[in-house]
Amino acid sequence: MAFTDNCELFASVHEDGVNRVINHIRRQRPSWFNYATADIASNRELWCSKIDVTSDVVKYKNSFFTILPPLPILGADSPPIGIGFIAQLTKALIDFHPGNKFSLPPQLSPPLQPQHFALDFQVCGGLGCASEKELEQIPIGGTSPNAATFEGPKTQVVLRTQPICFCLEVFATGHFTLENGFLLGHVDGIEIVDITPDGLESNLECYLKMCVTAVLREKLAIQMEKLTLSFPLFDIATVTLSPSPNPPVPNNPAVEEDQLKIFIKMTV
Repeated sequence: MAFTDNCELFASVHEDGVNRVINHIRRQRPSWFNYATADIASNRELWCSKIDVTSDVVKYKNSFFTILPPLPILGADSPPIGIGFIAQLTKALIDFHPGNKFSLPPQLSPPLQPQHFALDFQVCGGLGCASEKELEQIPIGGTSPNAATFEGPKTQVVLRTQPICFCLEVFATGHFTLENGFLLGHVDGIEIVDITPDGLESNLECYLKMCVTAVLREKLAIQMEKLTLSFPLFDIATVTLSPSPNPPVPNNPAVEEDQLKIFIKMTV
């Protein structure tokens, strides 16, 4: 059966192309993949992983990191105390059905199911750990530079720390739908390799699932208006392109043969 038996136009993207684009973006927009507090971002010796960038990033002095506020120390409020941290996405691969780029862990019930995609990514990061000498700088009795005024927020003290780095190998599976005019990815399952105890693993997996879902919905949802269009035809009629209905197309979008496929109908 031809790709256009139930539609007028057909478009697809191969997993190799998607992975190549991800790698290009990672090198050209490193701040989308690396997050840290200002103290750690400014010191290369504290990074958990080396960042590979294009020459333009250095030439135009683009940021390597998205800068985030320090993580507060619970119970410390006079003055408030914060520590640095870092999180880096060091690898990201997508695999469309039938799944041949990497092997899924047993917890995700391999092989990859029809009409699904899989993700393999590595997250490296660490929380800042202060030395005993640094901890001795915390004022005894709980004093603050602006405590006497009782006005405004108290100034946060950020301890000088060094992150204790670790890396996590994460796998996820999901599927695509067309919703409210967007091509949208959904996470079905997620698994972190070799994490104990089970409660810690479940917490981390839930957090990472929320992160991936947020990125899929906010950053990677593709508006179908970008893939479809209407245009005049010699001032006689207007040609309109839109996603083909499902059915008669068996799956639209379709994830198969290492590709993400879209079927489009044309009306005049």
